[in-house]
Amino acid sequence: MPNIGPFEILMLALLAVLIFGPARLPEIGRKVGESMREFKDSVSGVTDVKDAVSSVNEVRTAMTPTNLAGAFVPGVKDVQESVAAAKSVANPLAPAEGATAAAAADATTAAETAGEGTAIPKPAAK
Repeated sequence: MPNIGPFEILMLALLAVLIFGPARLPEIGRKVGESMREFKDSVSGVTDVKDAVSSVNEVRTAMTPTNLAGAFVPGVKDVQESVAAAKSVANPLAPAEGATAAAAADATTAAETAGEGTAIPKPAAK
């Protein structure tokens, strides 16, 4: 197979200018580049795989049993809303956050007055 050197490349460029004209050569070069890029993307398939995986993940998150039941079974949406509202209500049997801190302070004061433990004495009021 013969080698293609600089003289042969120059002859091909001159032939292209004579056939297509200097105004159309940039357009032809742009189209050839776009088609090569499109061919490379279709052969590698990387963008198609990423798009497919992302769309499958979107469908998977949207098609949970809870969402399907809420969409197709009458009354399930109302039950879901009432359960969510019931979860947001505070538990009346659980101690409040402020009450726990107050109970700990009362226990410390009681230990100081009884003389139990090693409590730090409070400074005297002036």
